[in-house]
Amino acid sequence: MKRRERTARLNAHFAQRPRRCAAGLVGVIGSLALGSCGNNHPGAASPPVTPIQLHSGMVTGVDGSSVTTSLPLLPGLTNVVGTLGADSVGISFDPVDGAVDYRVYPLPQDADITAYSDGTLTVHNAVYRCAGTRQTFDEQNNLNSSDSGLTKANSYATTTQIDADAAKNTLGYVYVTPAADRLPVFALAGHPMDGETGWRESRFKIYTTDTTTRQQLLGQAWRDDGIAFYVPKTADSTTQTVYSSETSGIVPGQGWTQYQRFYFLADGKSAHAGDTTPPAAAFEVLSAAGTDTTPLMAVPYQAAQSHVELVAGQERFKRAAYQGNLPTWFLQWSGITAPTTLVVEALANGCPFQGLASAEHLEAPPHQTFYTIDDLNKASATGEVFINGQYDNVAGAPKPLARSFLTVSPTPPAATDWDWYQGFATKDDFGTPTEVPGCTDGLNCGRWQTSMLDISSYRIDLGTNGTPVIAFGPVQGQLWTAFDDAGSDVTGKIRMTARTKGSIDADPNVFLHATMSVNIVSTDRRYPQMIISDQDAPIQESFTNPNNNTVIVQPIQGPSMRLEVQAFHGLVAGLVGSWDVNNQAPEHRLIDYETEGVSAQPSDSPFEHAGMDRMTKFDVFLSSSRVYVLMDNQPAGCVMLPADVKFGGPVTFTVGDVLYHEGAADELVCAQARPYSFMHLHQCTETVRHFDDLAFKSGTGAPVWDDQNFPCLPY
Repeated sequence: MKRRERTARLNAHFAQRPRRCAAGLVGVIGSLALGSCGNNHPGAASPPVTPIQLHSGMVTGVDGSSVTTSLPLLPGLTNVVGTLGADSVGISFDPVDGAVDYRVYPLPQDADITAYSDGTLTVHNAVYRCAGTRQTFDEQNNLNSSDSGLTKANSYATTTQIDADAAKNTLGYVYVTPAADRLPVFALAGHPMDGETGWRESRFKIYTTDTTTRQQLLGQAWRDDGIAFYVPKTADSTTQTVYSSETSGIVPGQGWTQYQRFYFLADGKSAHAGDTTPPAAAFEVLSAAGTDTTPLMAVPYQAAQSHVELVAGQERFKRAAYQGNLPTWFLQWSGITAPTTLVVEALANGCPFQGLASAEHLEAPPHQTFYTIDDLNKASATGEVFINGQYDNVAGAPKPLARSFLTVSPTPPAATDWDWYQGFATKDDFGTPTEVPGCTDGLNCGRWQTSMLDISSYRIDLGTNGTPVIAFGPVQGQLWTAFDDAGSDVTGKIRMTARTKGSIDADPNVFLHATMSVNIVSTDRRYPQMIISDQDAPIQESFTNPNNNTVIVQPIQGPSMRLEVQAFHGLVAGLVGSWDVNNQAPEHRLIDYETEGVSAQPSDSPFEHAGMDRMTKFDVFLSSSRVYVLMDNQPAGCVMLPADVKFGGPVTFTVGDVLYHEGAADELVCAQARPYSFMHLHQCTETVRHFDDLAFKSGTGAPVWDDQNFPCLPY
């Protein structure tokens, strides 16, 4: 009997709450009738223009590799950087003016390429992964009208308005790439303050070319925001000076010092002559545009510590001035099994939404249908599949504006790197799930096992045909999950536990190192988790054991998200006694940008590492006394375990996802169009997660750590 049929006999149907469709039209993809929720697009249909003659020749990849292709010649992207995983690569790049989306795909055969006279392009049977949009608020950032002249609209209205605002705030012209006659300008971000929204731009900044100043600030726990842009080394007739000044003072009635940092040209010196730190030359910029230059623009931020944000280029200006659901400047490709040349493109139009992409085909009305990659391929007129396509009613094929090439190879871990590792490279590695009868939760629960994982689910919705709304399995070298919870005020979740156990030594200086990569766009009711416990699977039922010792690491409370640790022994005082998503343990907040004073550490915001198809890597080092957490290989924080949490011996390693009562009025996804614009339309009643590179190793040392700027704090 198939897993879906077996699971359909799950006990205790909840009374089903009415389901609503998000805004959108019912559509058809080829011969597949789409579910009743969501607007869908057939893919890249050929536009009503003529094919053009393809060039044939060799181009150079960003890594210096030679690429032979007949793809039409386009300008390259700048600062394309690939960060390798075991069989994946995360790709960052500078934004391209006018681009509304980006995509990556393997270099196609020339015979599969059709280019058209209007600049659009189709690649027969291509699978693309698209950047999509940031899931965040449109925010009125600049409240100081006397300094800015920026529009006060919560989102930009017209291109003309953007251009006018950008021109008004342009200080000169700079570079985004290095050269012998250029200096890097480093961006350093001060300590977080109350009301910070988790955007990188909202924190007080100092921009400097001086490496000594940079090192001093880093030593004082300022956040390293990298190189913002490059400027001429020396002044001459083609340059002009940018000056900086600073004010500071005790805020009346509050007792804390407010700093304000300003950047301006020579004609602004008199207005700032009385500042606490008077105007001084900061760096040179070009007076006029030239080869490879981009405008340098100032965006004043009126925050707890006001400052001028300096941005290079039109697209960065849009983000700093307006935030909101603008394009993500990051792409992900996974499932790399051999050296592969990837094509990275900026697009003038968005990747189309074709339906909810899933590991398994699932029809559970009134839910939208879950489509496999094969389903979408067969339904598309050109065979093209757009993973993370987020745009509705896209007419014609995508139009590339810029293109670069990157050659990558898999870097699988050595057998000695981990005690247990799962990278989901193939379906054979994952295995065939076998149902384990008698799940003990009793309310729409299920349990399955593979050779590697023990999988359990709870409070899963059953469609009108009795089909559980849950799907999981390997896709493109990742583990994809998708599910919906069953009714109001229920605690839907999925748990995946390694069938091999790790261990935690009694020696407080010996650690268990556990890792996972996962897409982390989260709310207060939907978020991924890593769970390490001295209890057996199914871990959720084991939380009822009054002697359990457990640590949970989770990004929660979006859109900015906080990163927290929950460490507890036994039952949790509250609604039901044992831990659950509506009865959580007291948390220690490693990173939190909505509460003043929680994080005085130079941690990056989880939001800046988030995307619907962007993987964020978490490394957890747990001993019998403390927990270190790293996010994308950078320190996030350290906390001492509570005195009653006592590890010593075998432990289980679990990852999972939560969807808890998403229809509640305070759940931002369903209740309003922003901040979660794509999820609001297409994932209101379902949650989707991608996991990769799950692993642990016992008996390791502590990570390399900056104890001065990231001290290990009491719980």
